[in-house]
Amino acid sequence: MDARLREGIRLFNDGRYFQSHEAWEDFYLRAADSDKPFVEALIQLAAALRMRADFGEVKGPVRAARQALIRLENYRPAYLGVKVNALMQAVDEWAQASEKDGAAAHEMPKISLQRFGWF
Repeated sequence: MDARLREGIRLFNDGRYFQSHEAWEDFYLRAADSDKPFVEALIQLAAALRMRADFGEVKGPVRAARQALIRLENYRPAYLGVKVNALMQAVDEWAQASEKDGAAAHEMPKISLQRFGWF
């Protein structure tokens, strides 16, 4: 796995969404064209969760997260070492909970990595 992708994932999972976005943008600039929509989805998720975490917004972040889910659909079950199915489920659960009770803080989705090619 590319070090910039891995660093972005680490930052994302630590709740440092702006920094993860920056790491993934650097990775995106050098990524193969086939990888770019996947990285765009990760960047979109980071932006959505940053809006929620840093600014307390709900509606916009949920909408952006759902758009990222559409982009991720083509990368199931896993891509570039990321467990896409697990990520999509976590994002969907977060979005549903946020829509139901937007004022409450809900656990932010995390990105899980594949181990030894297993899903």
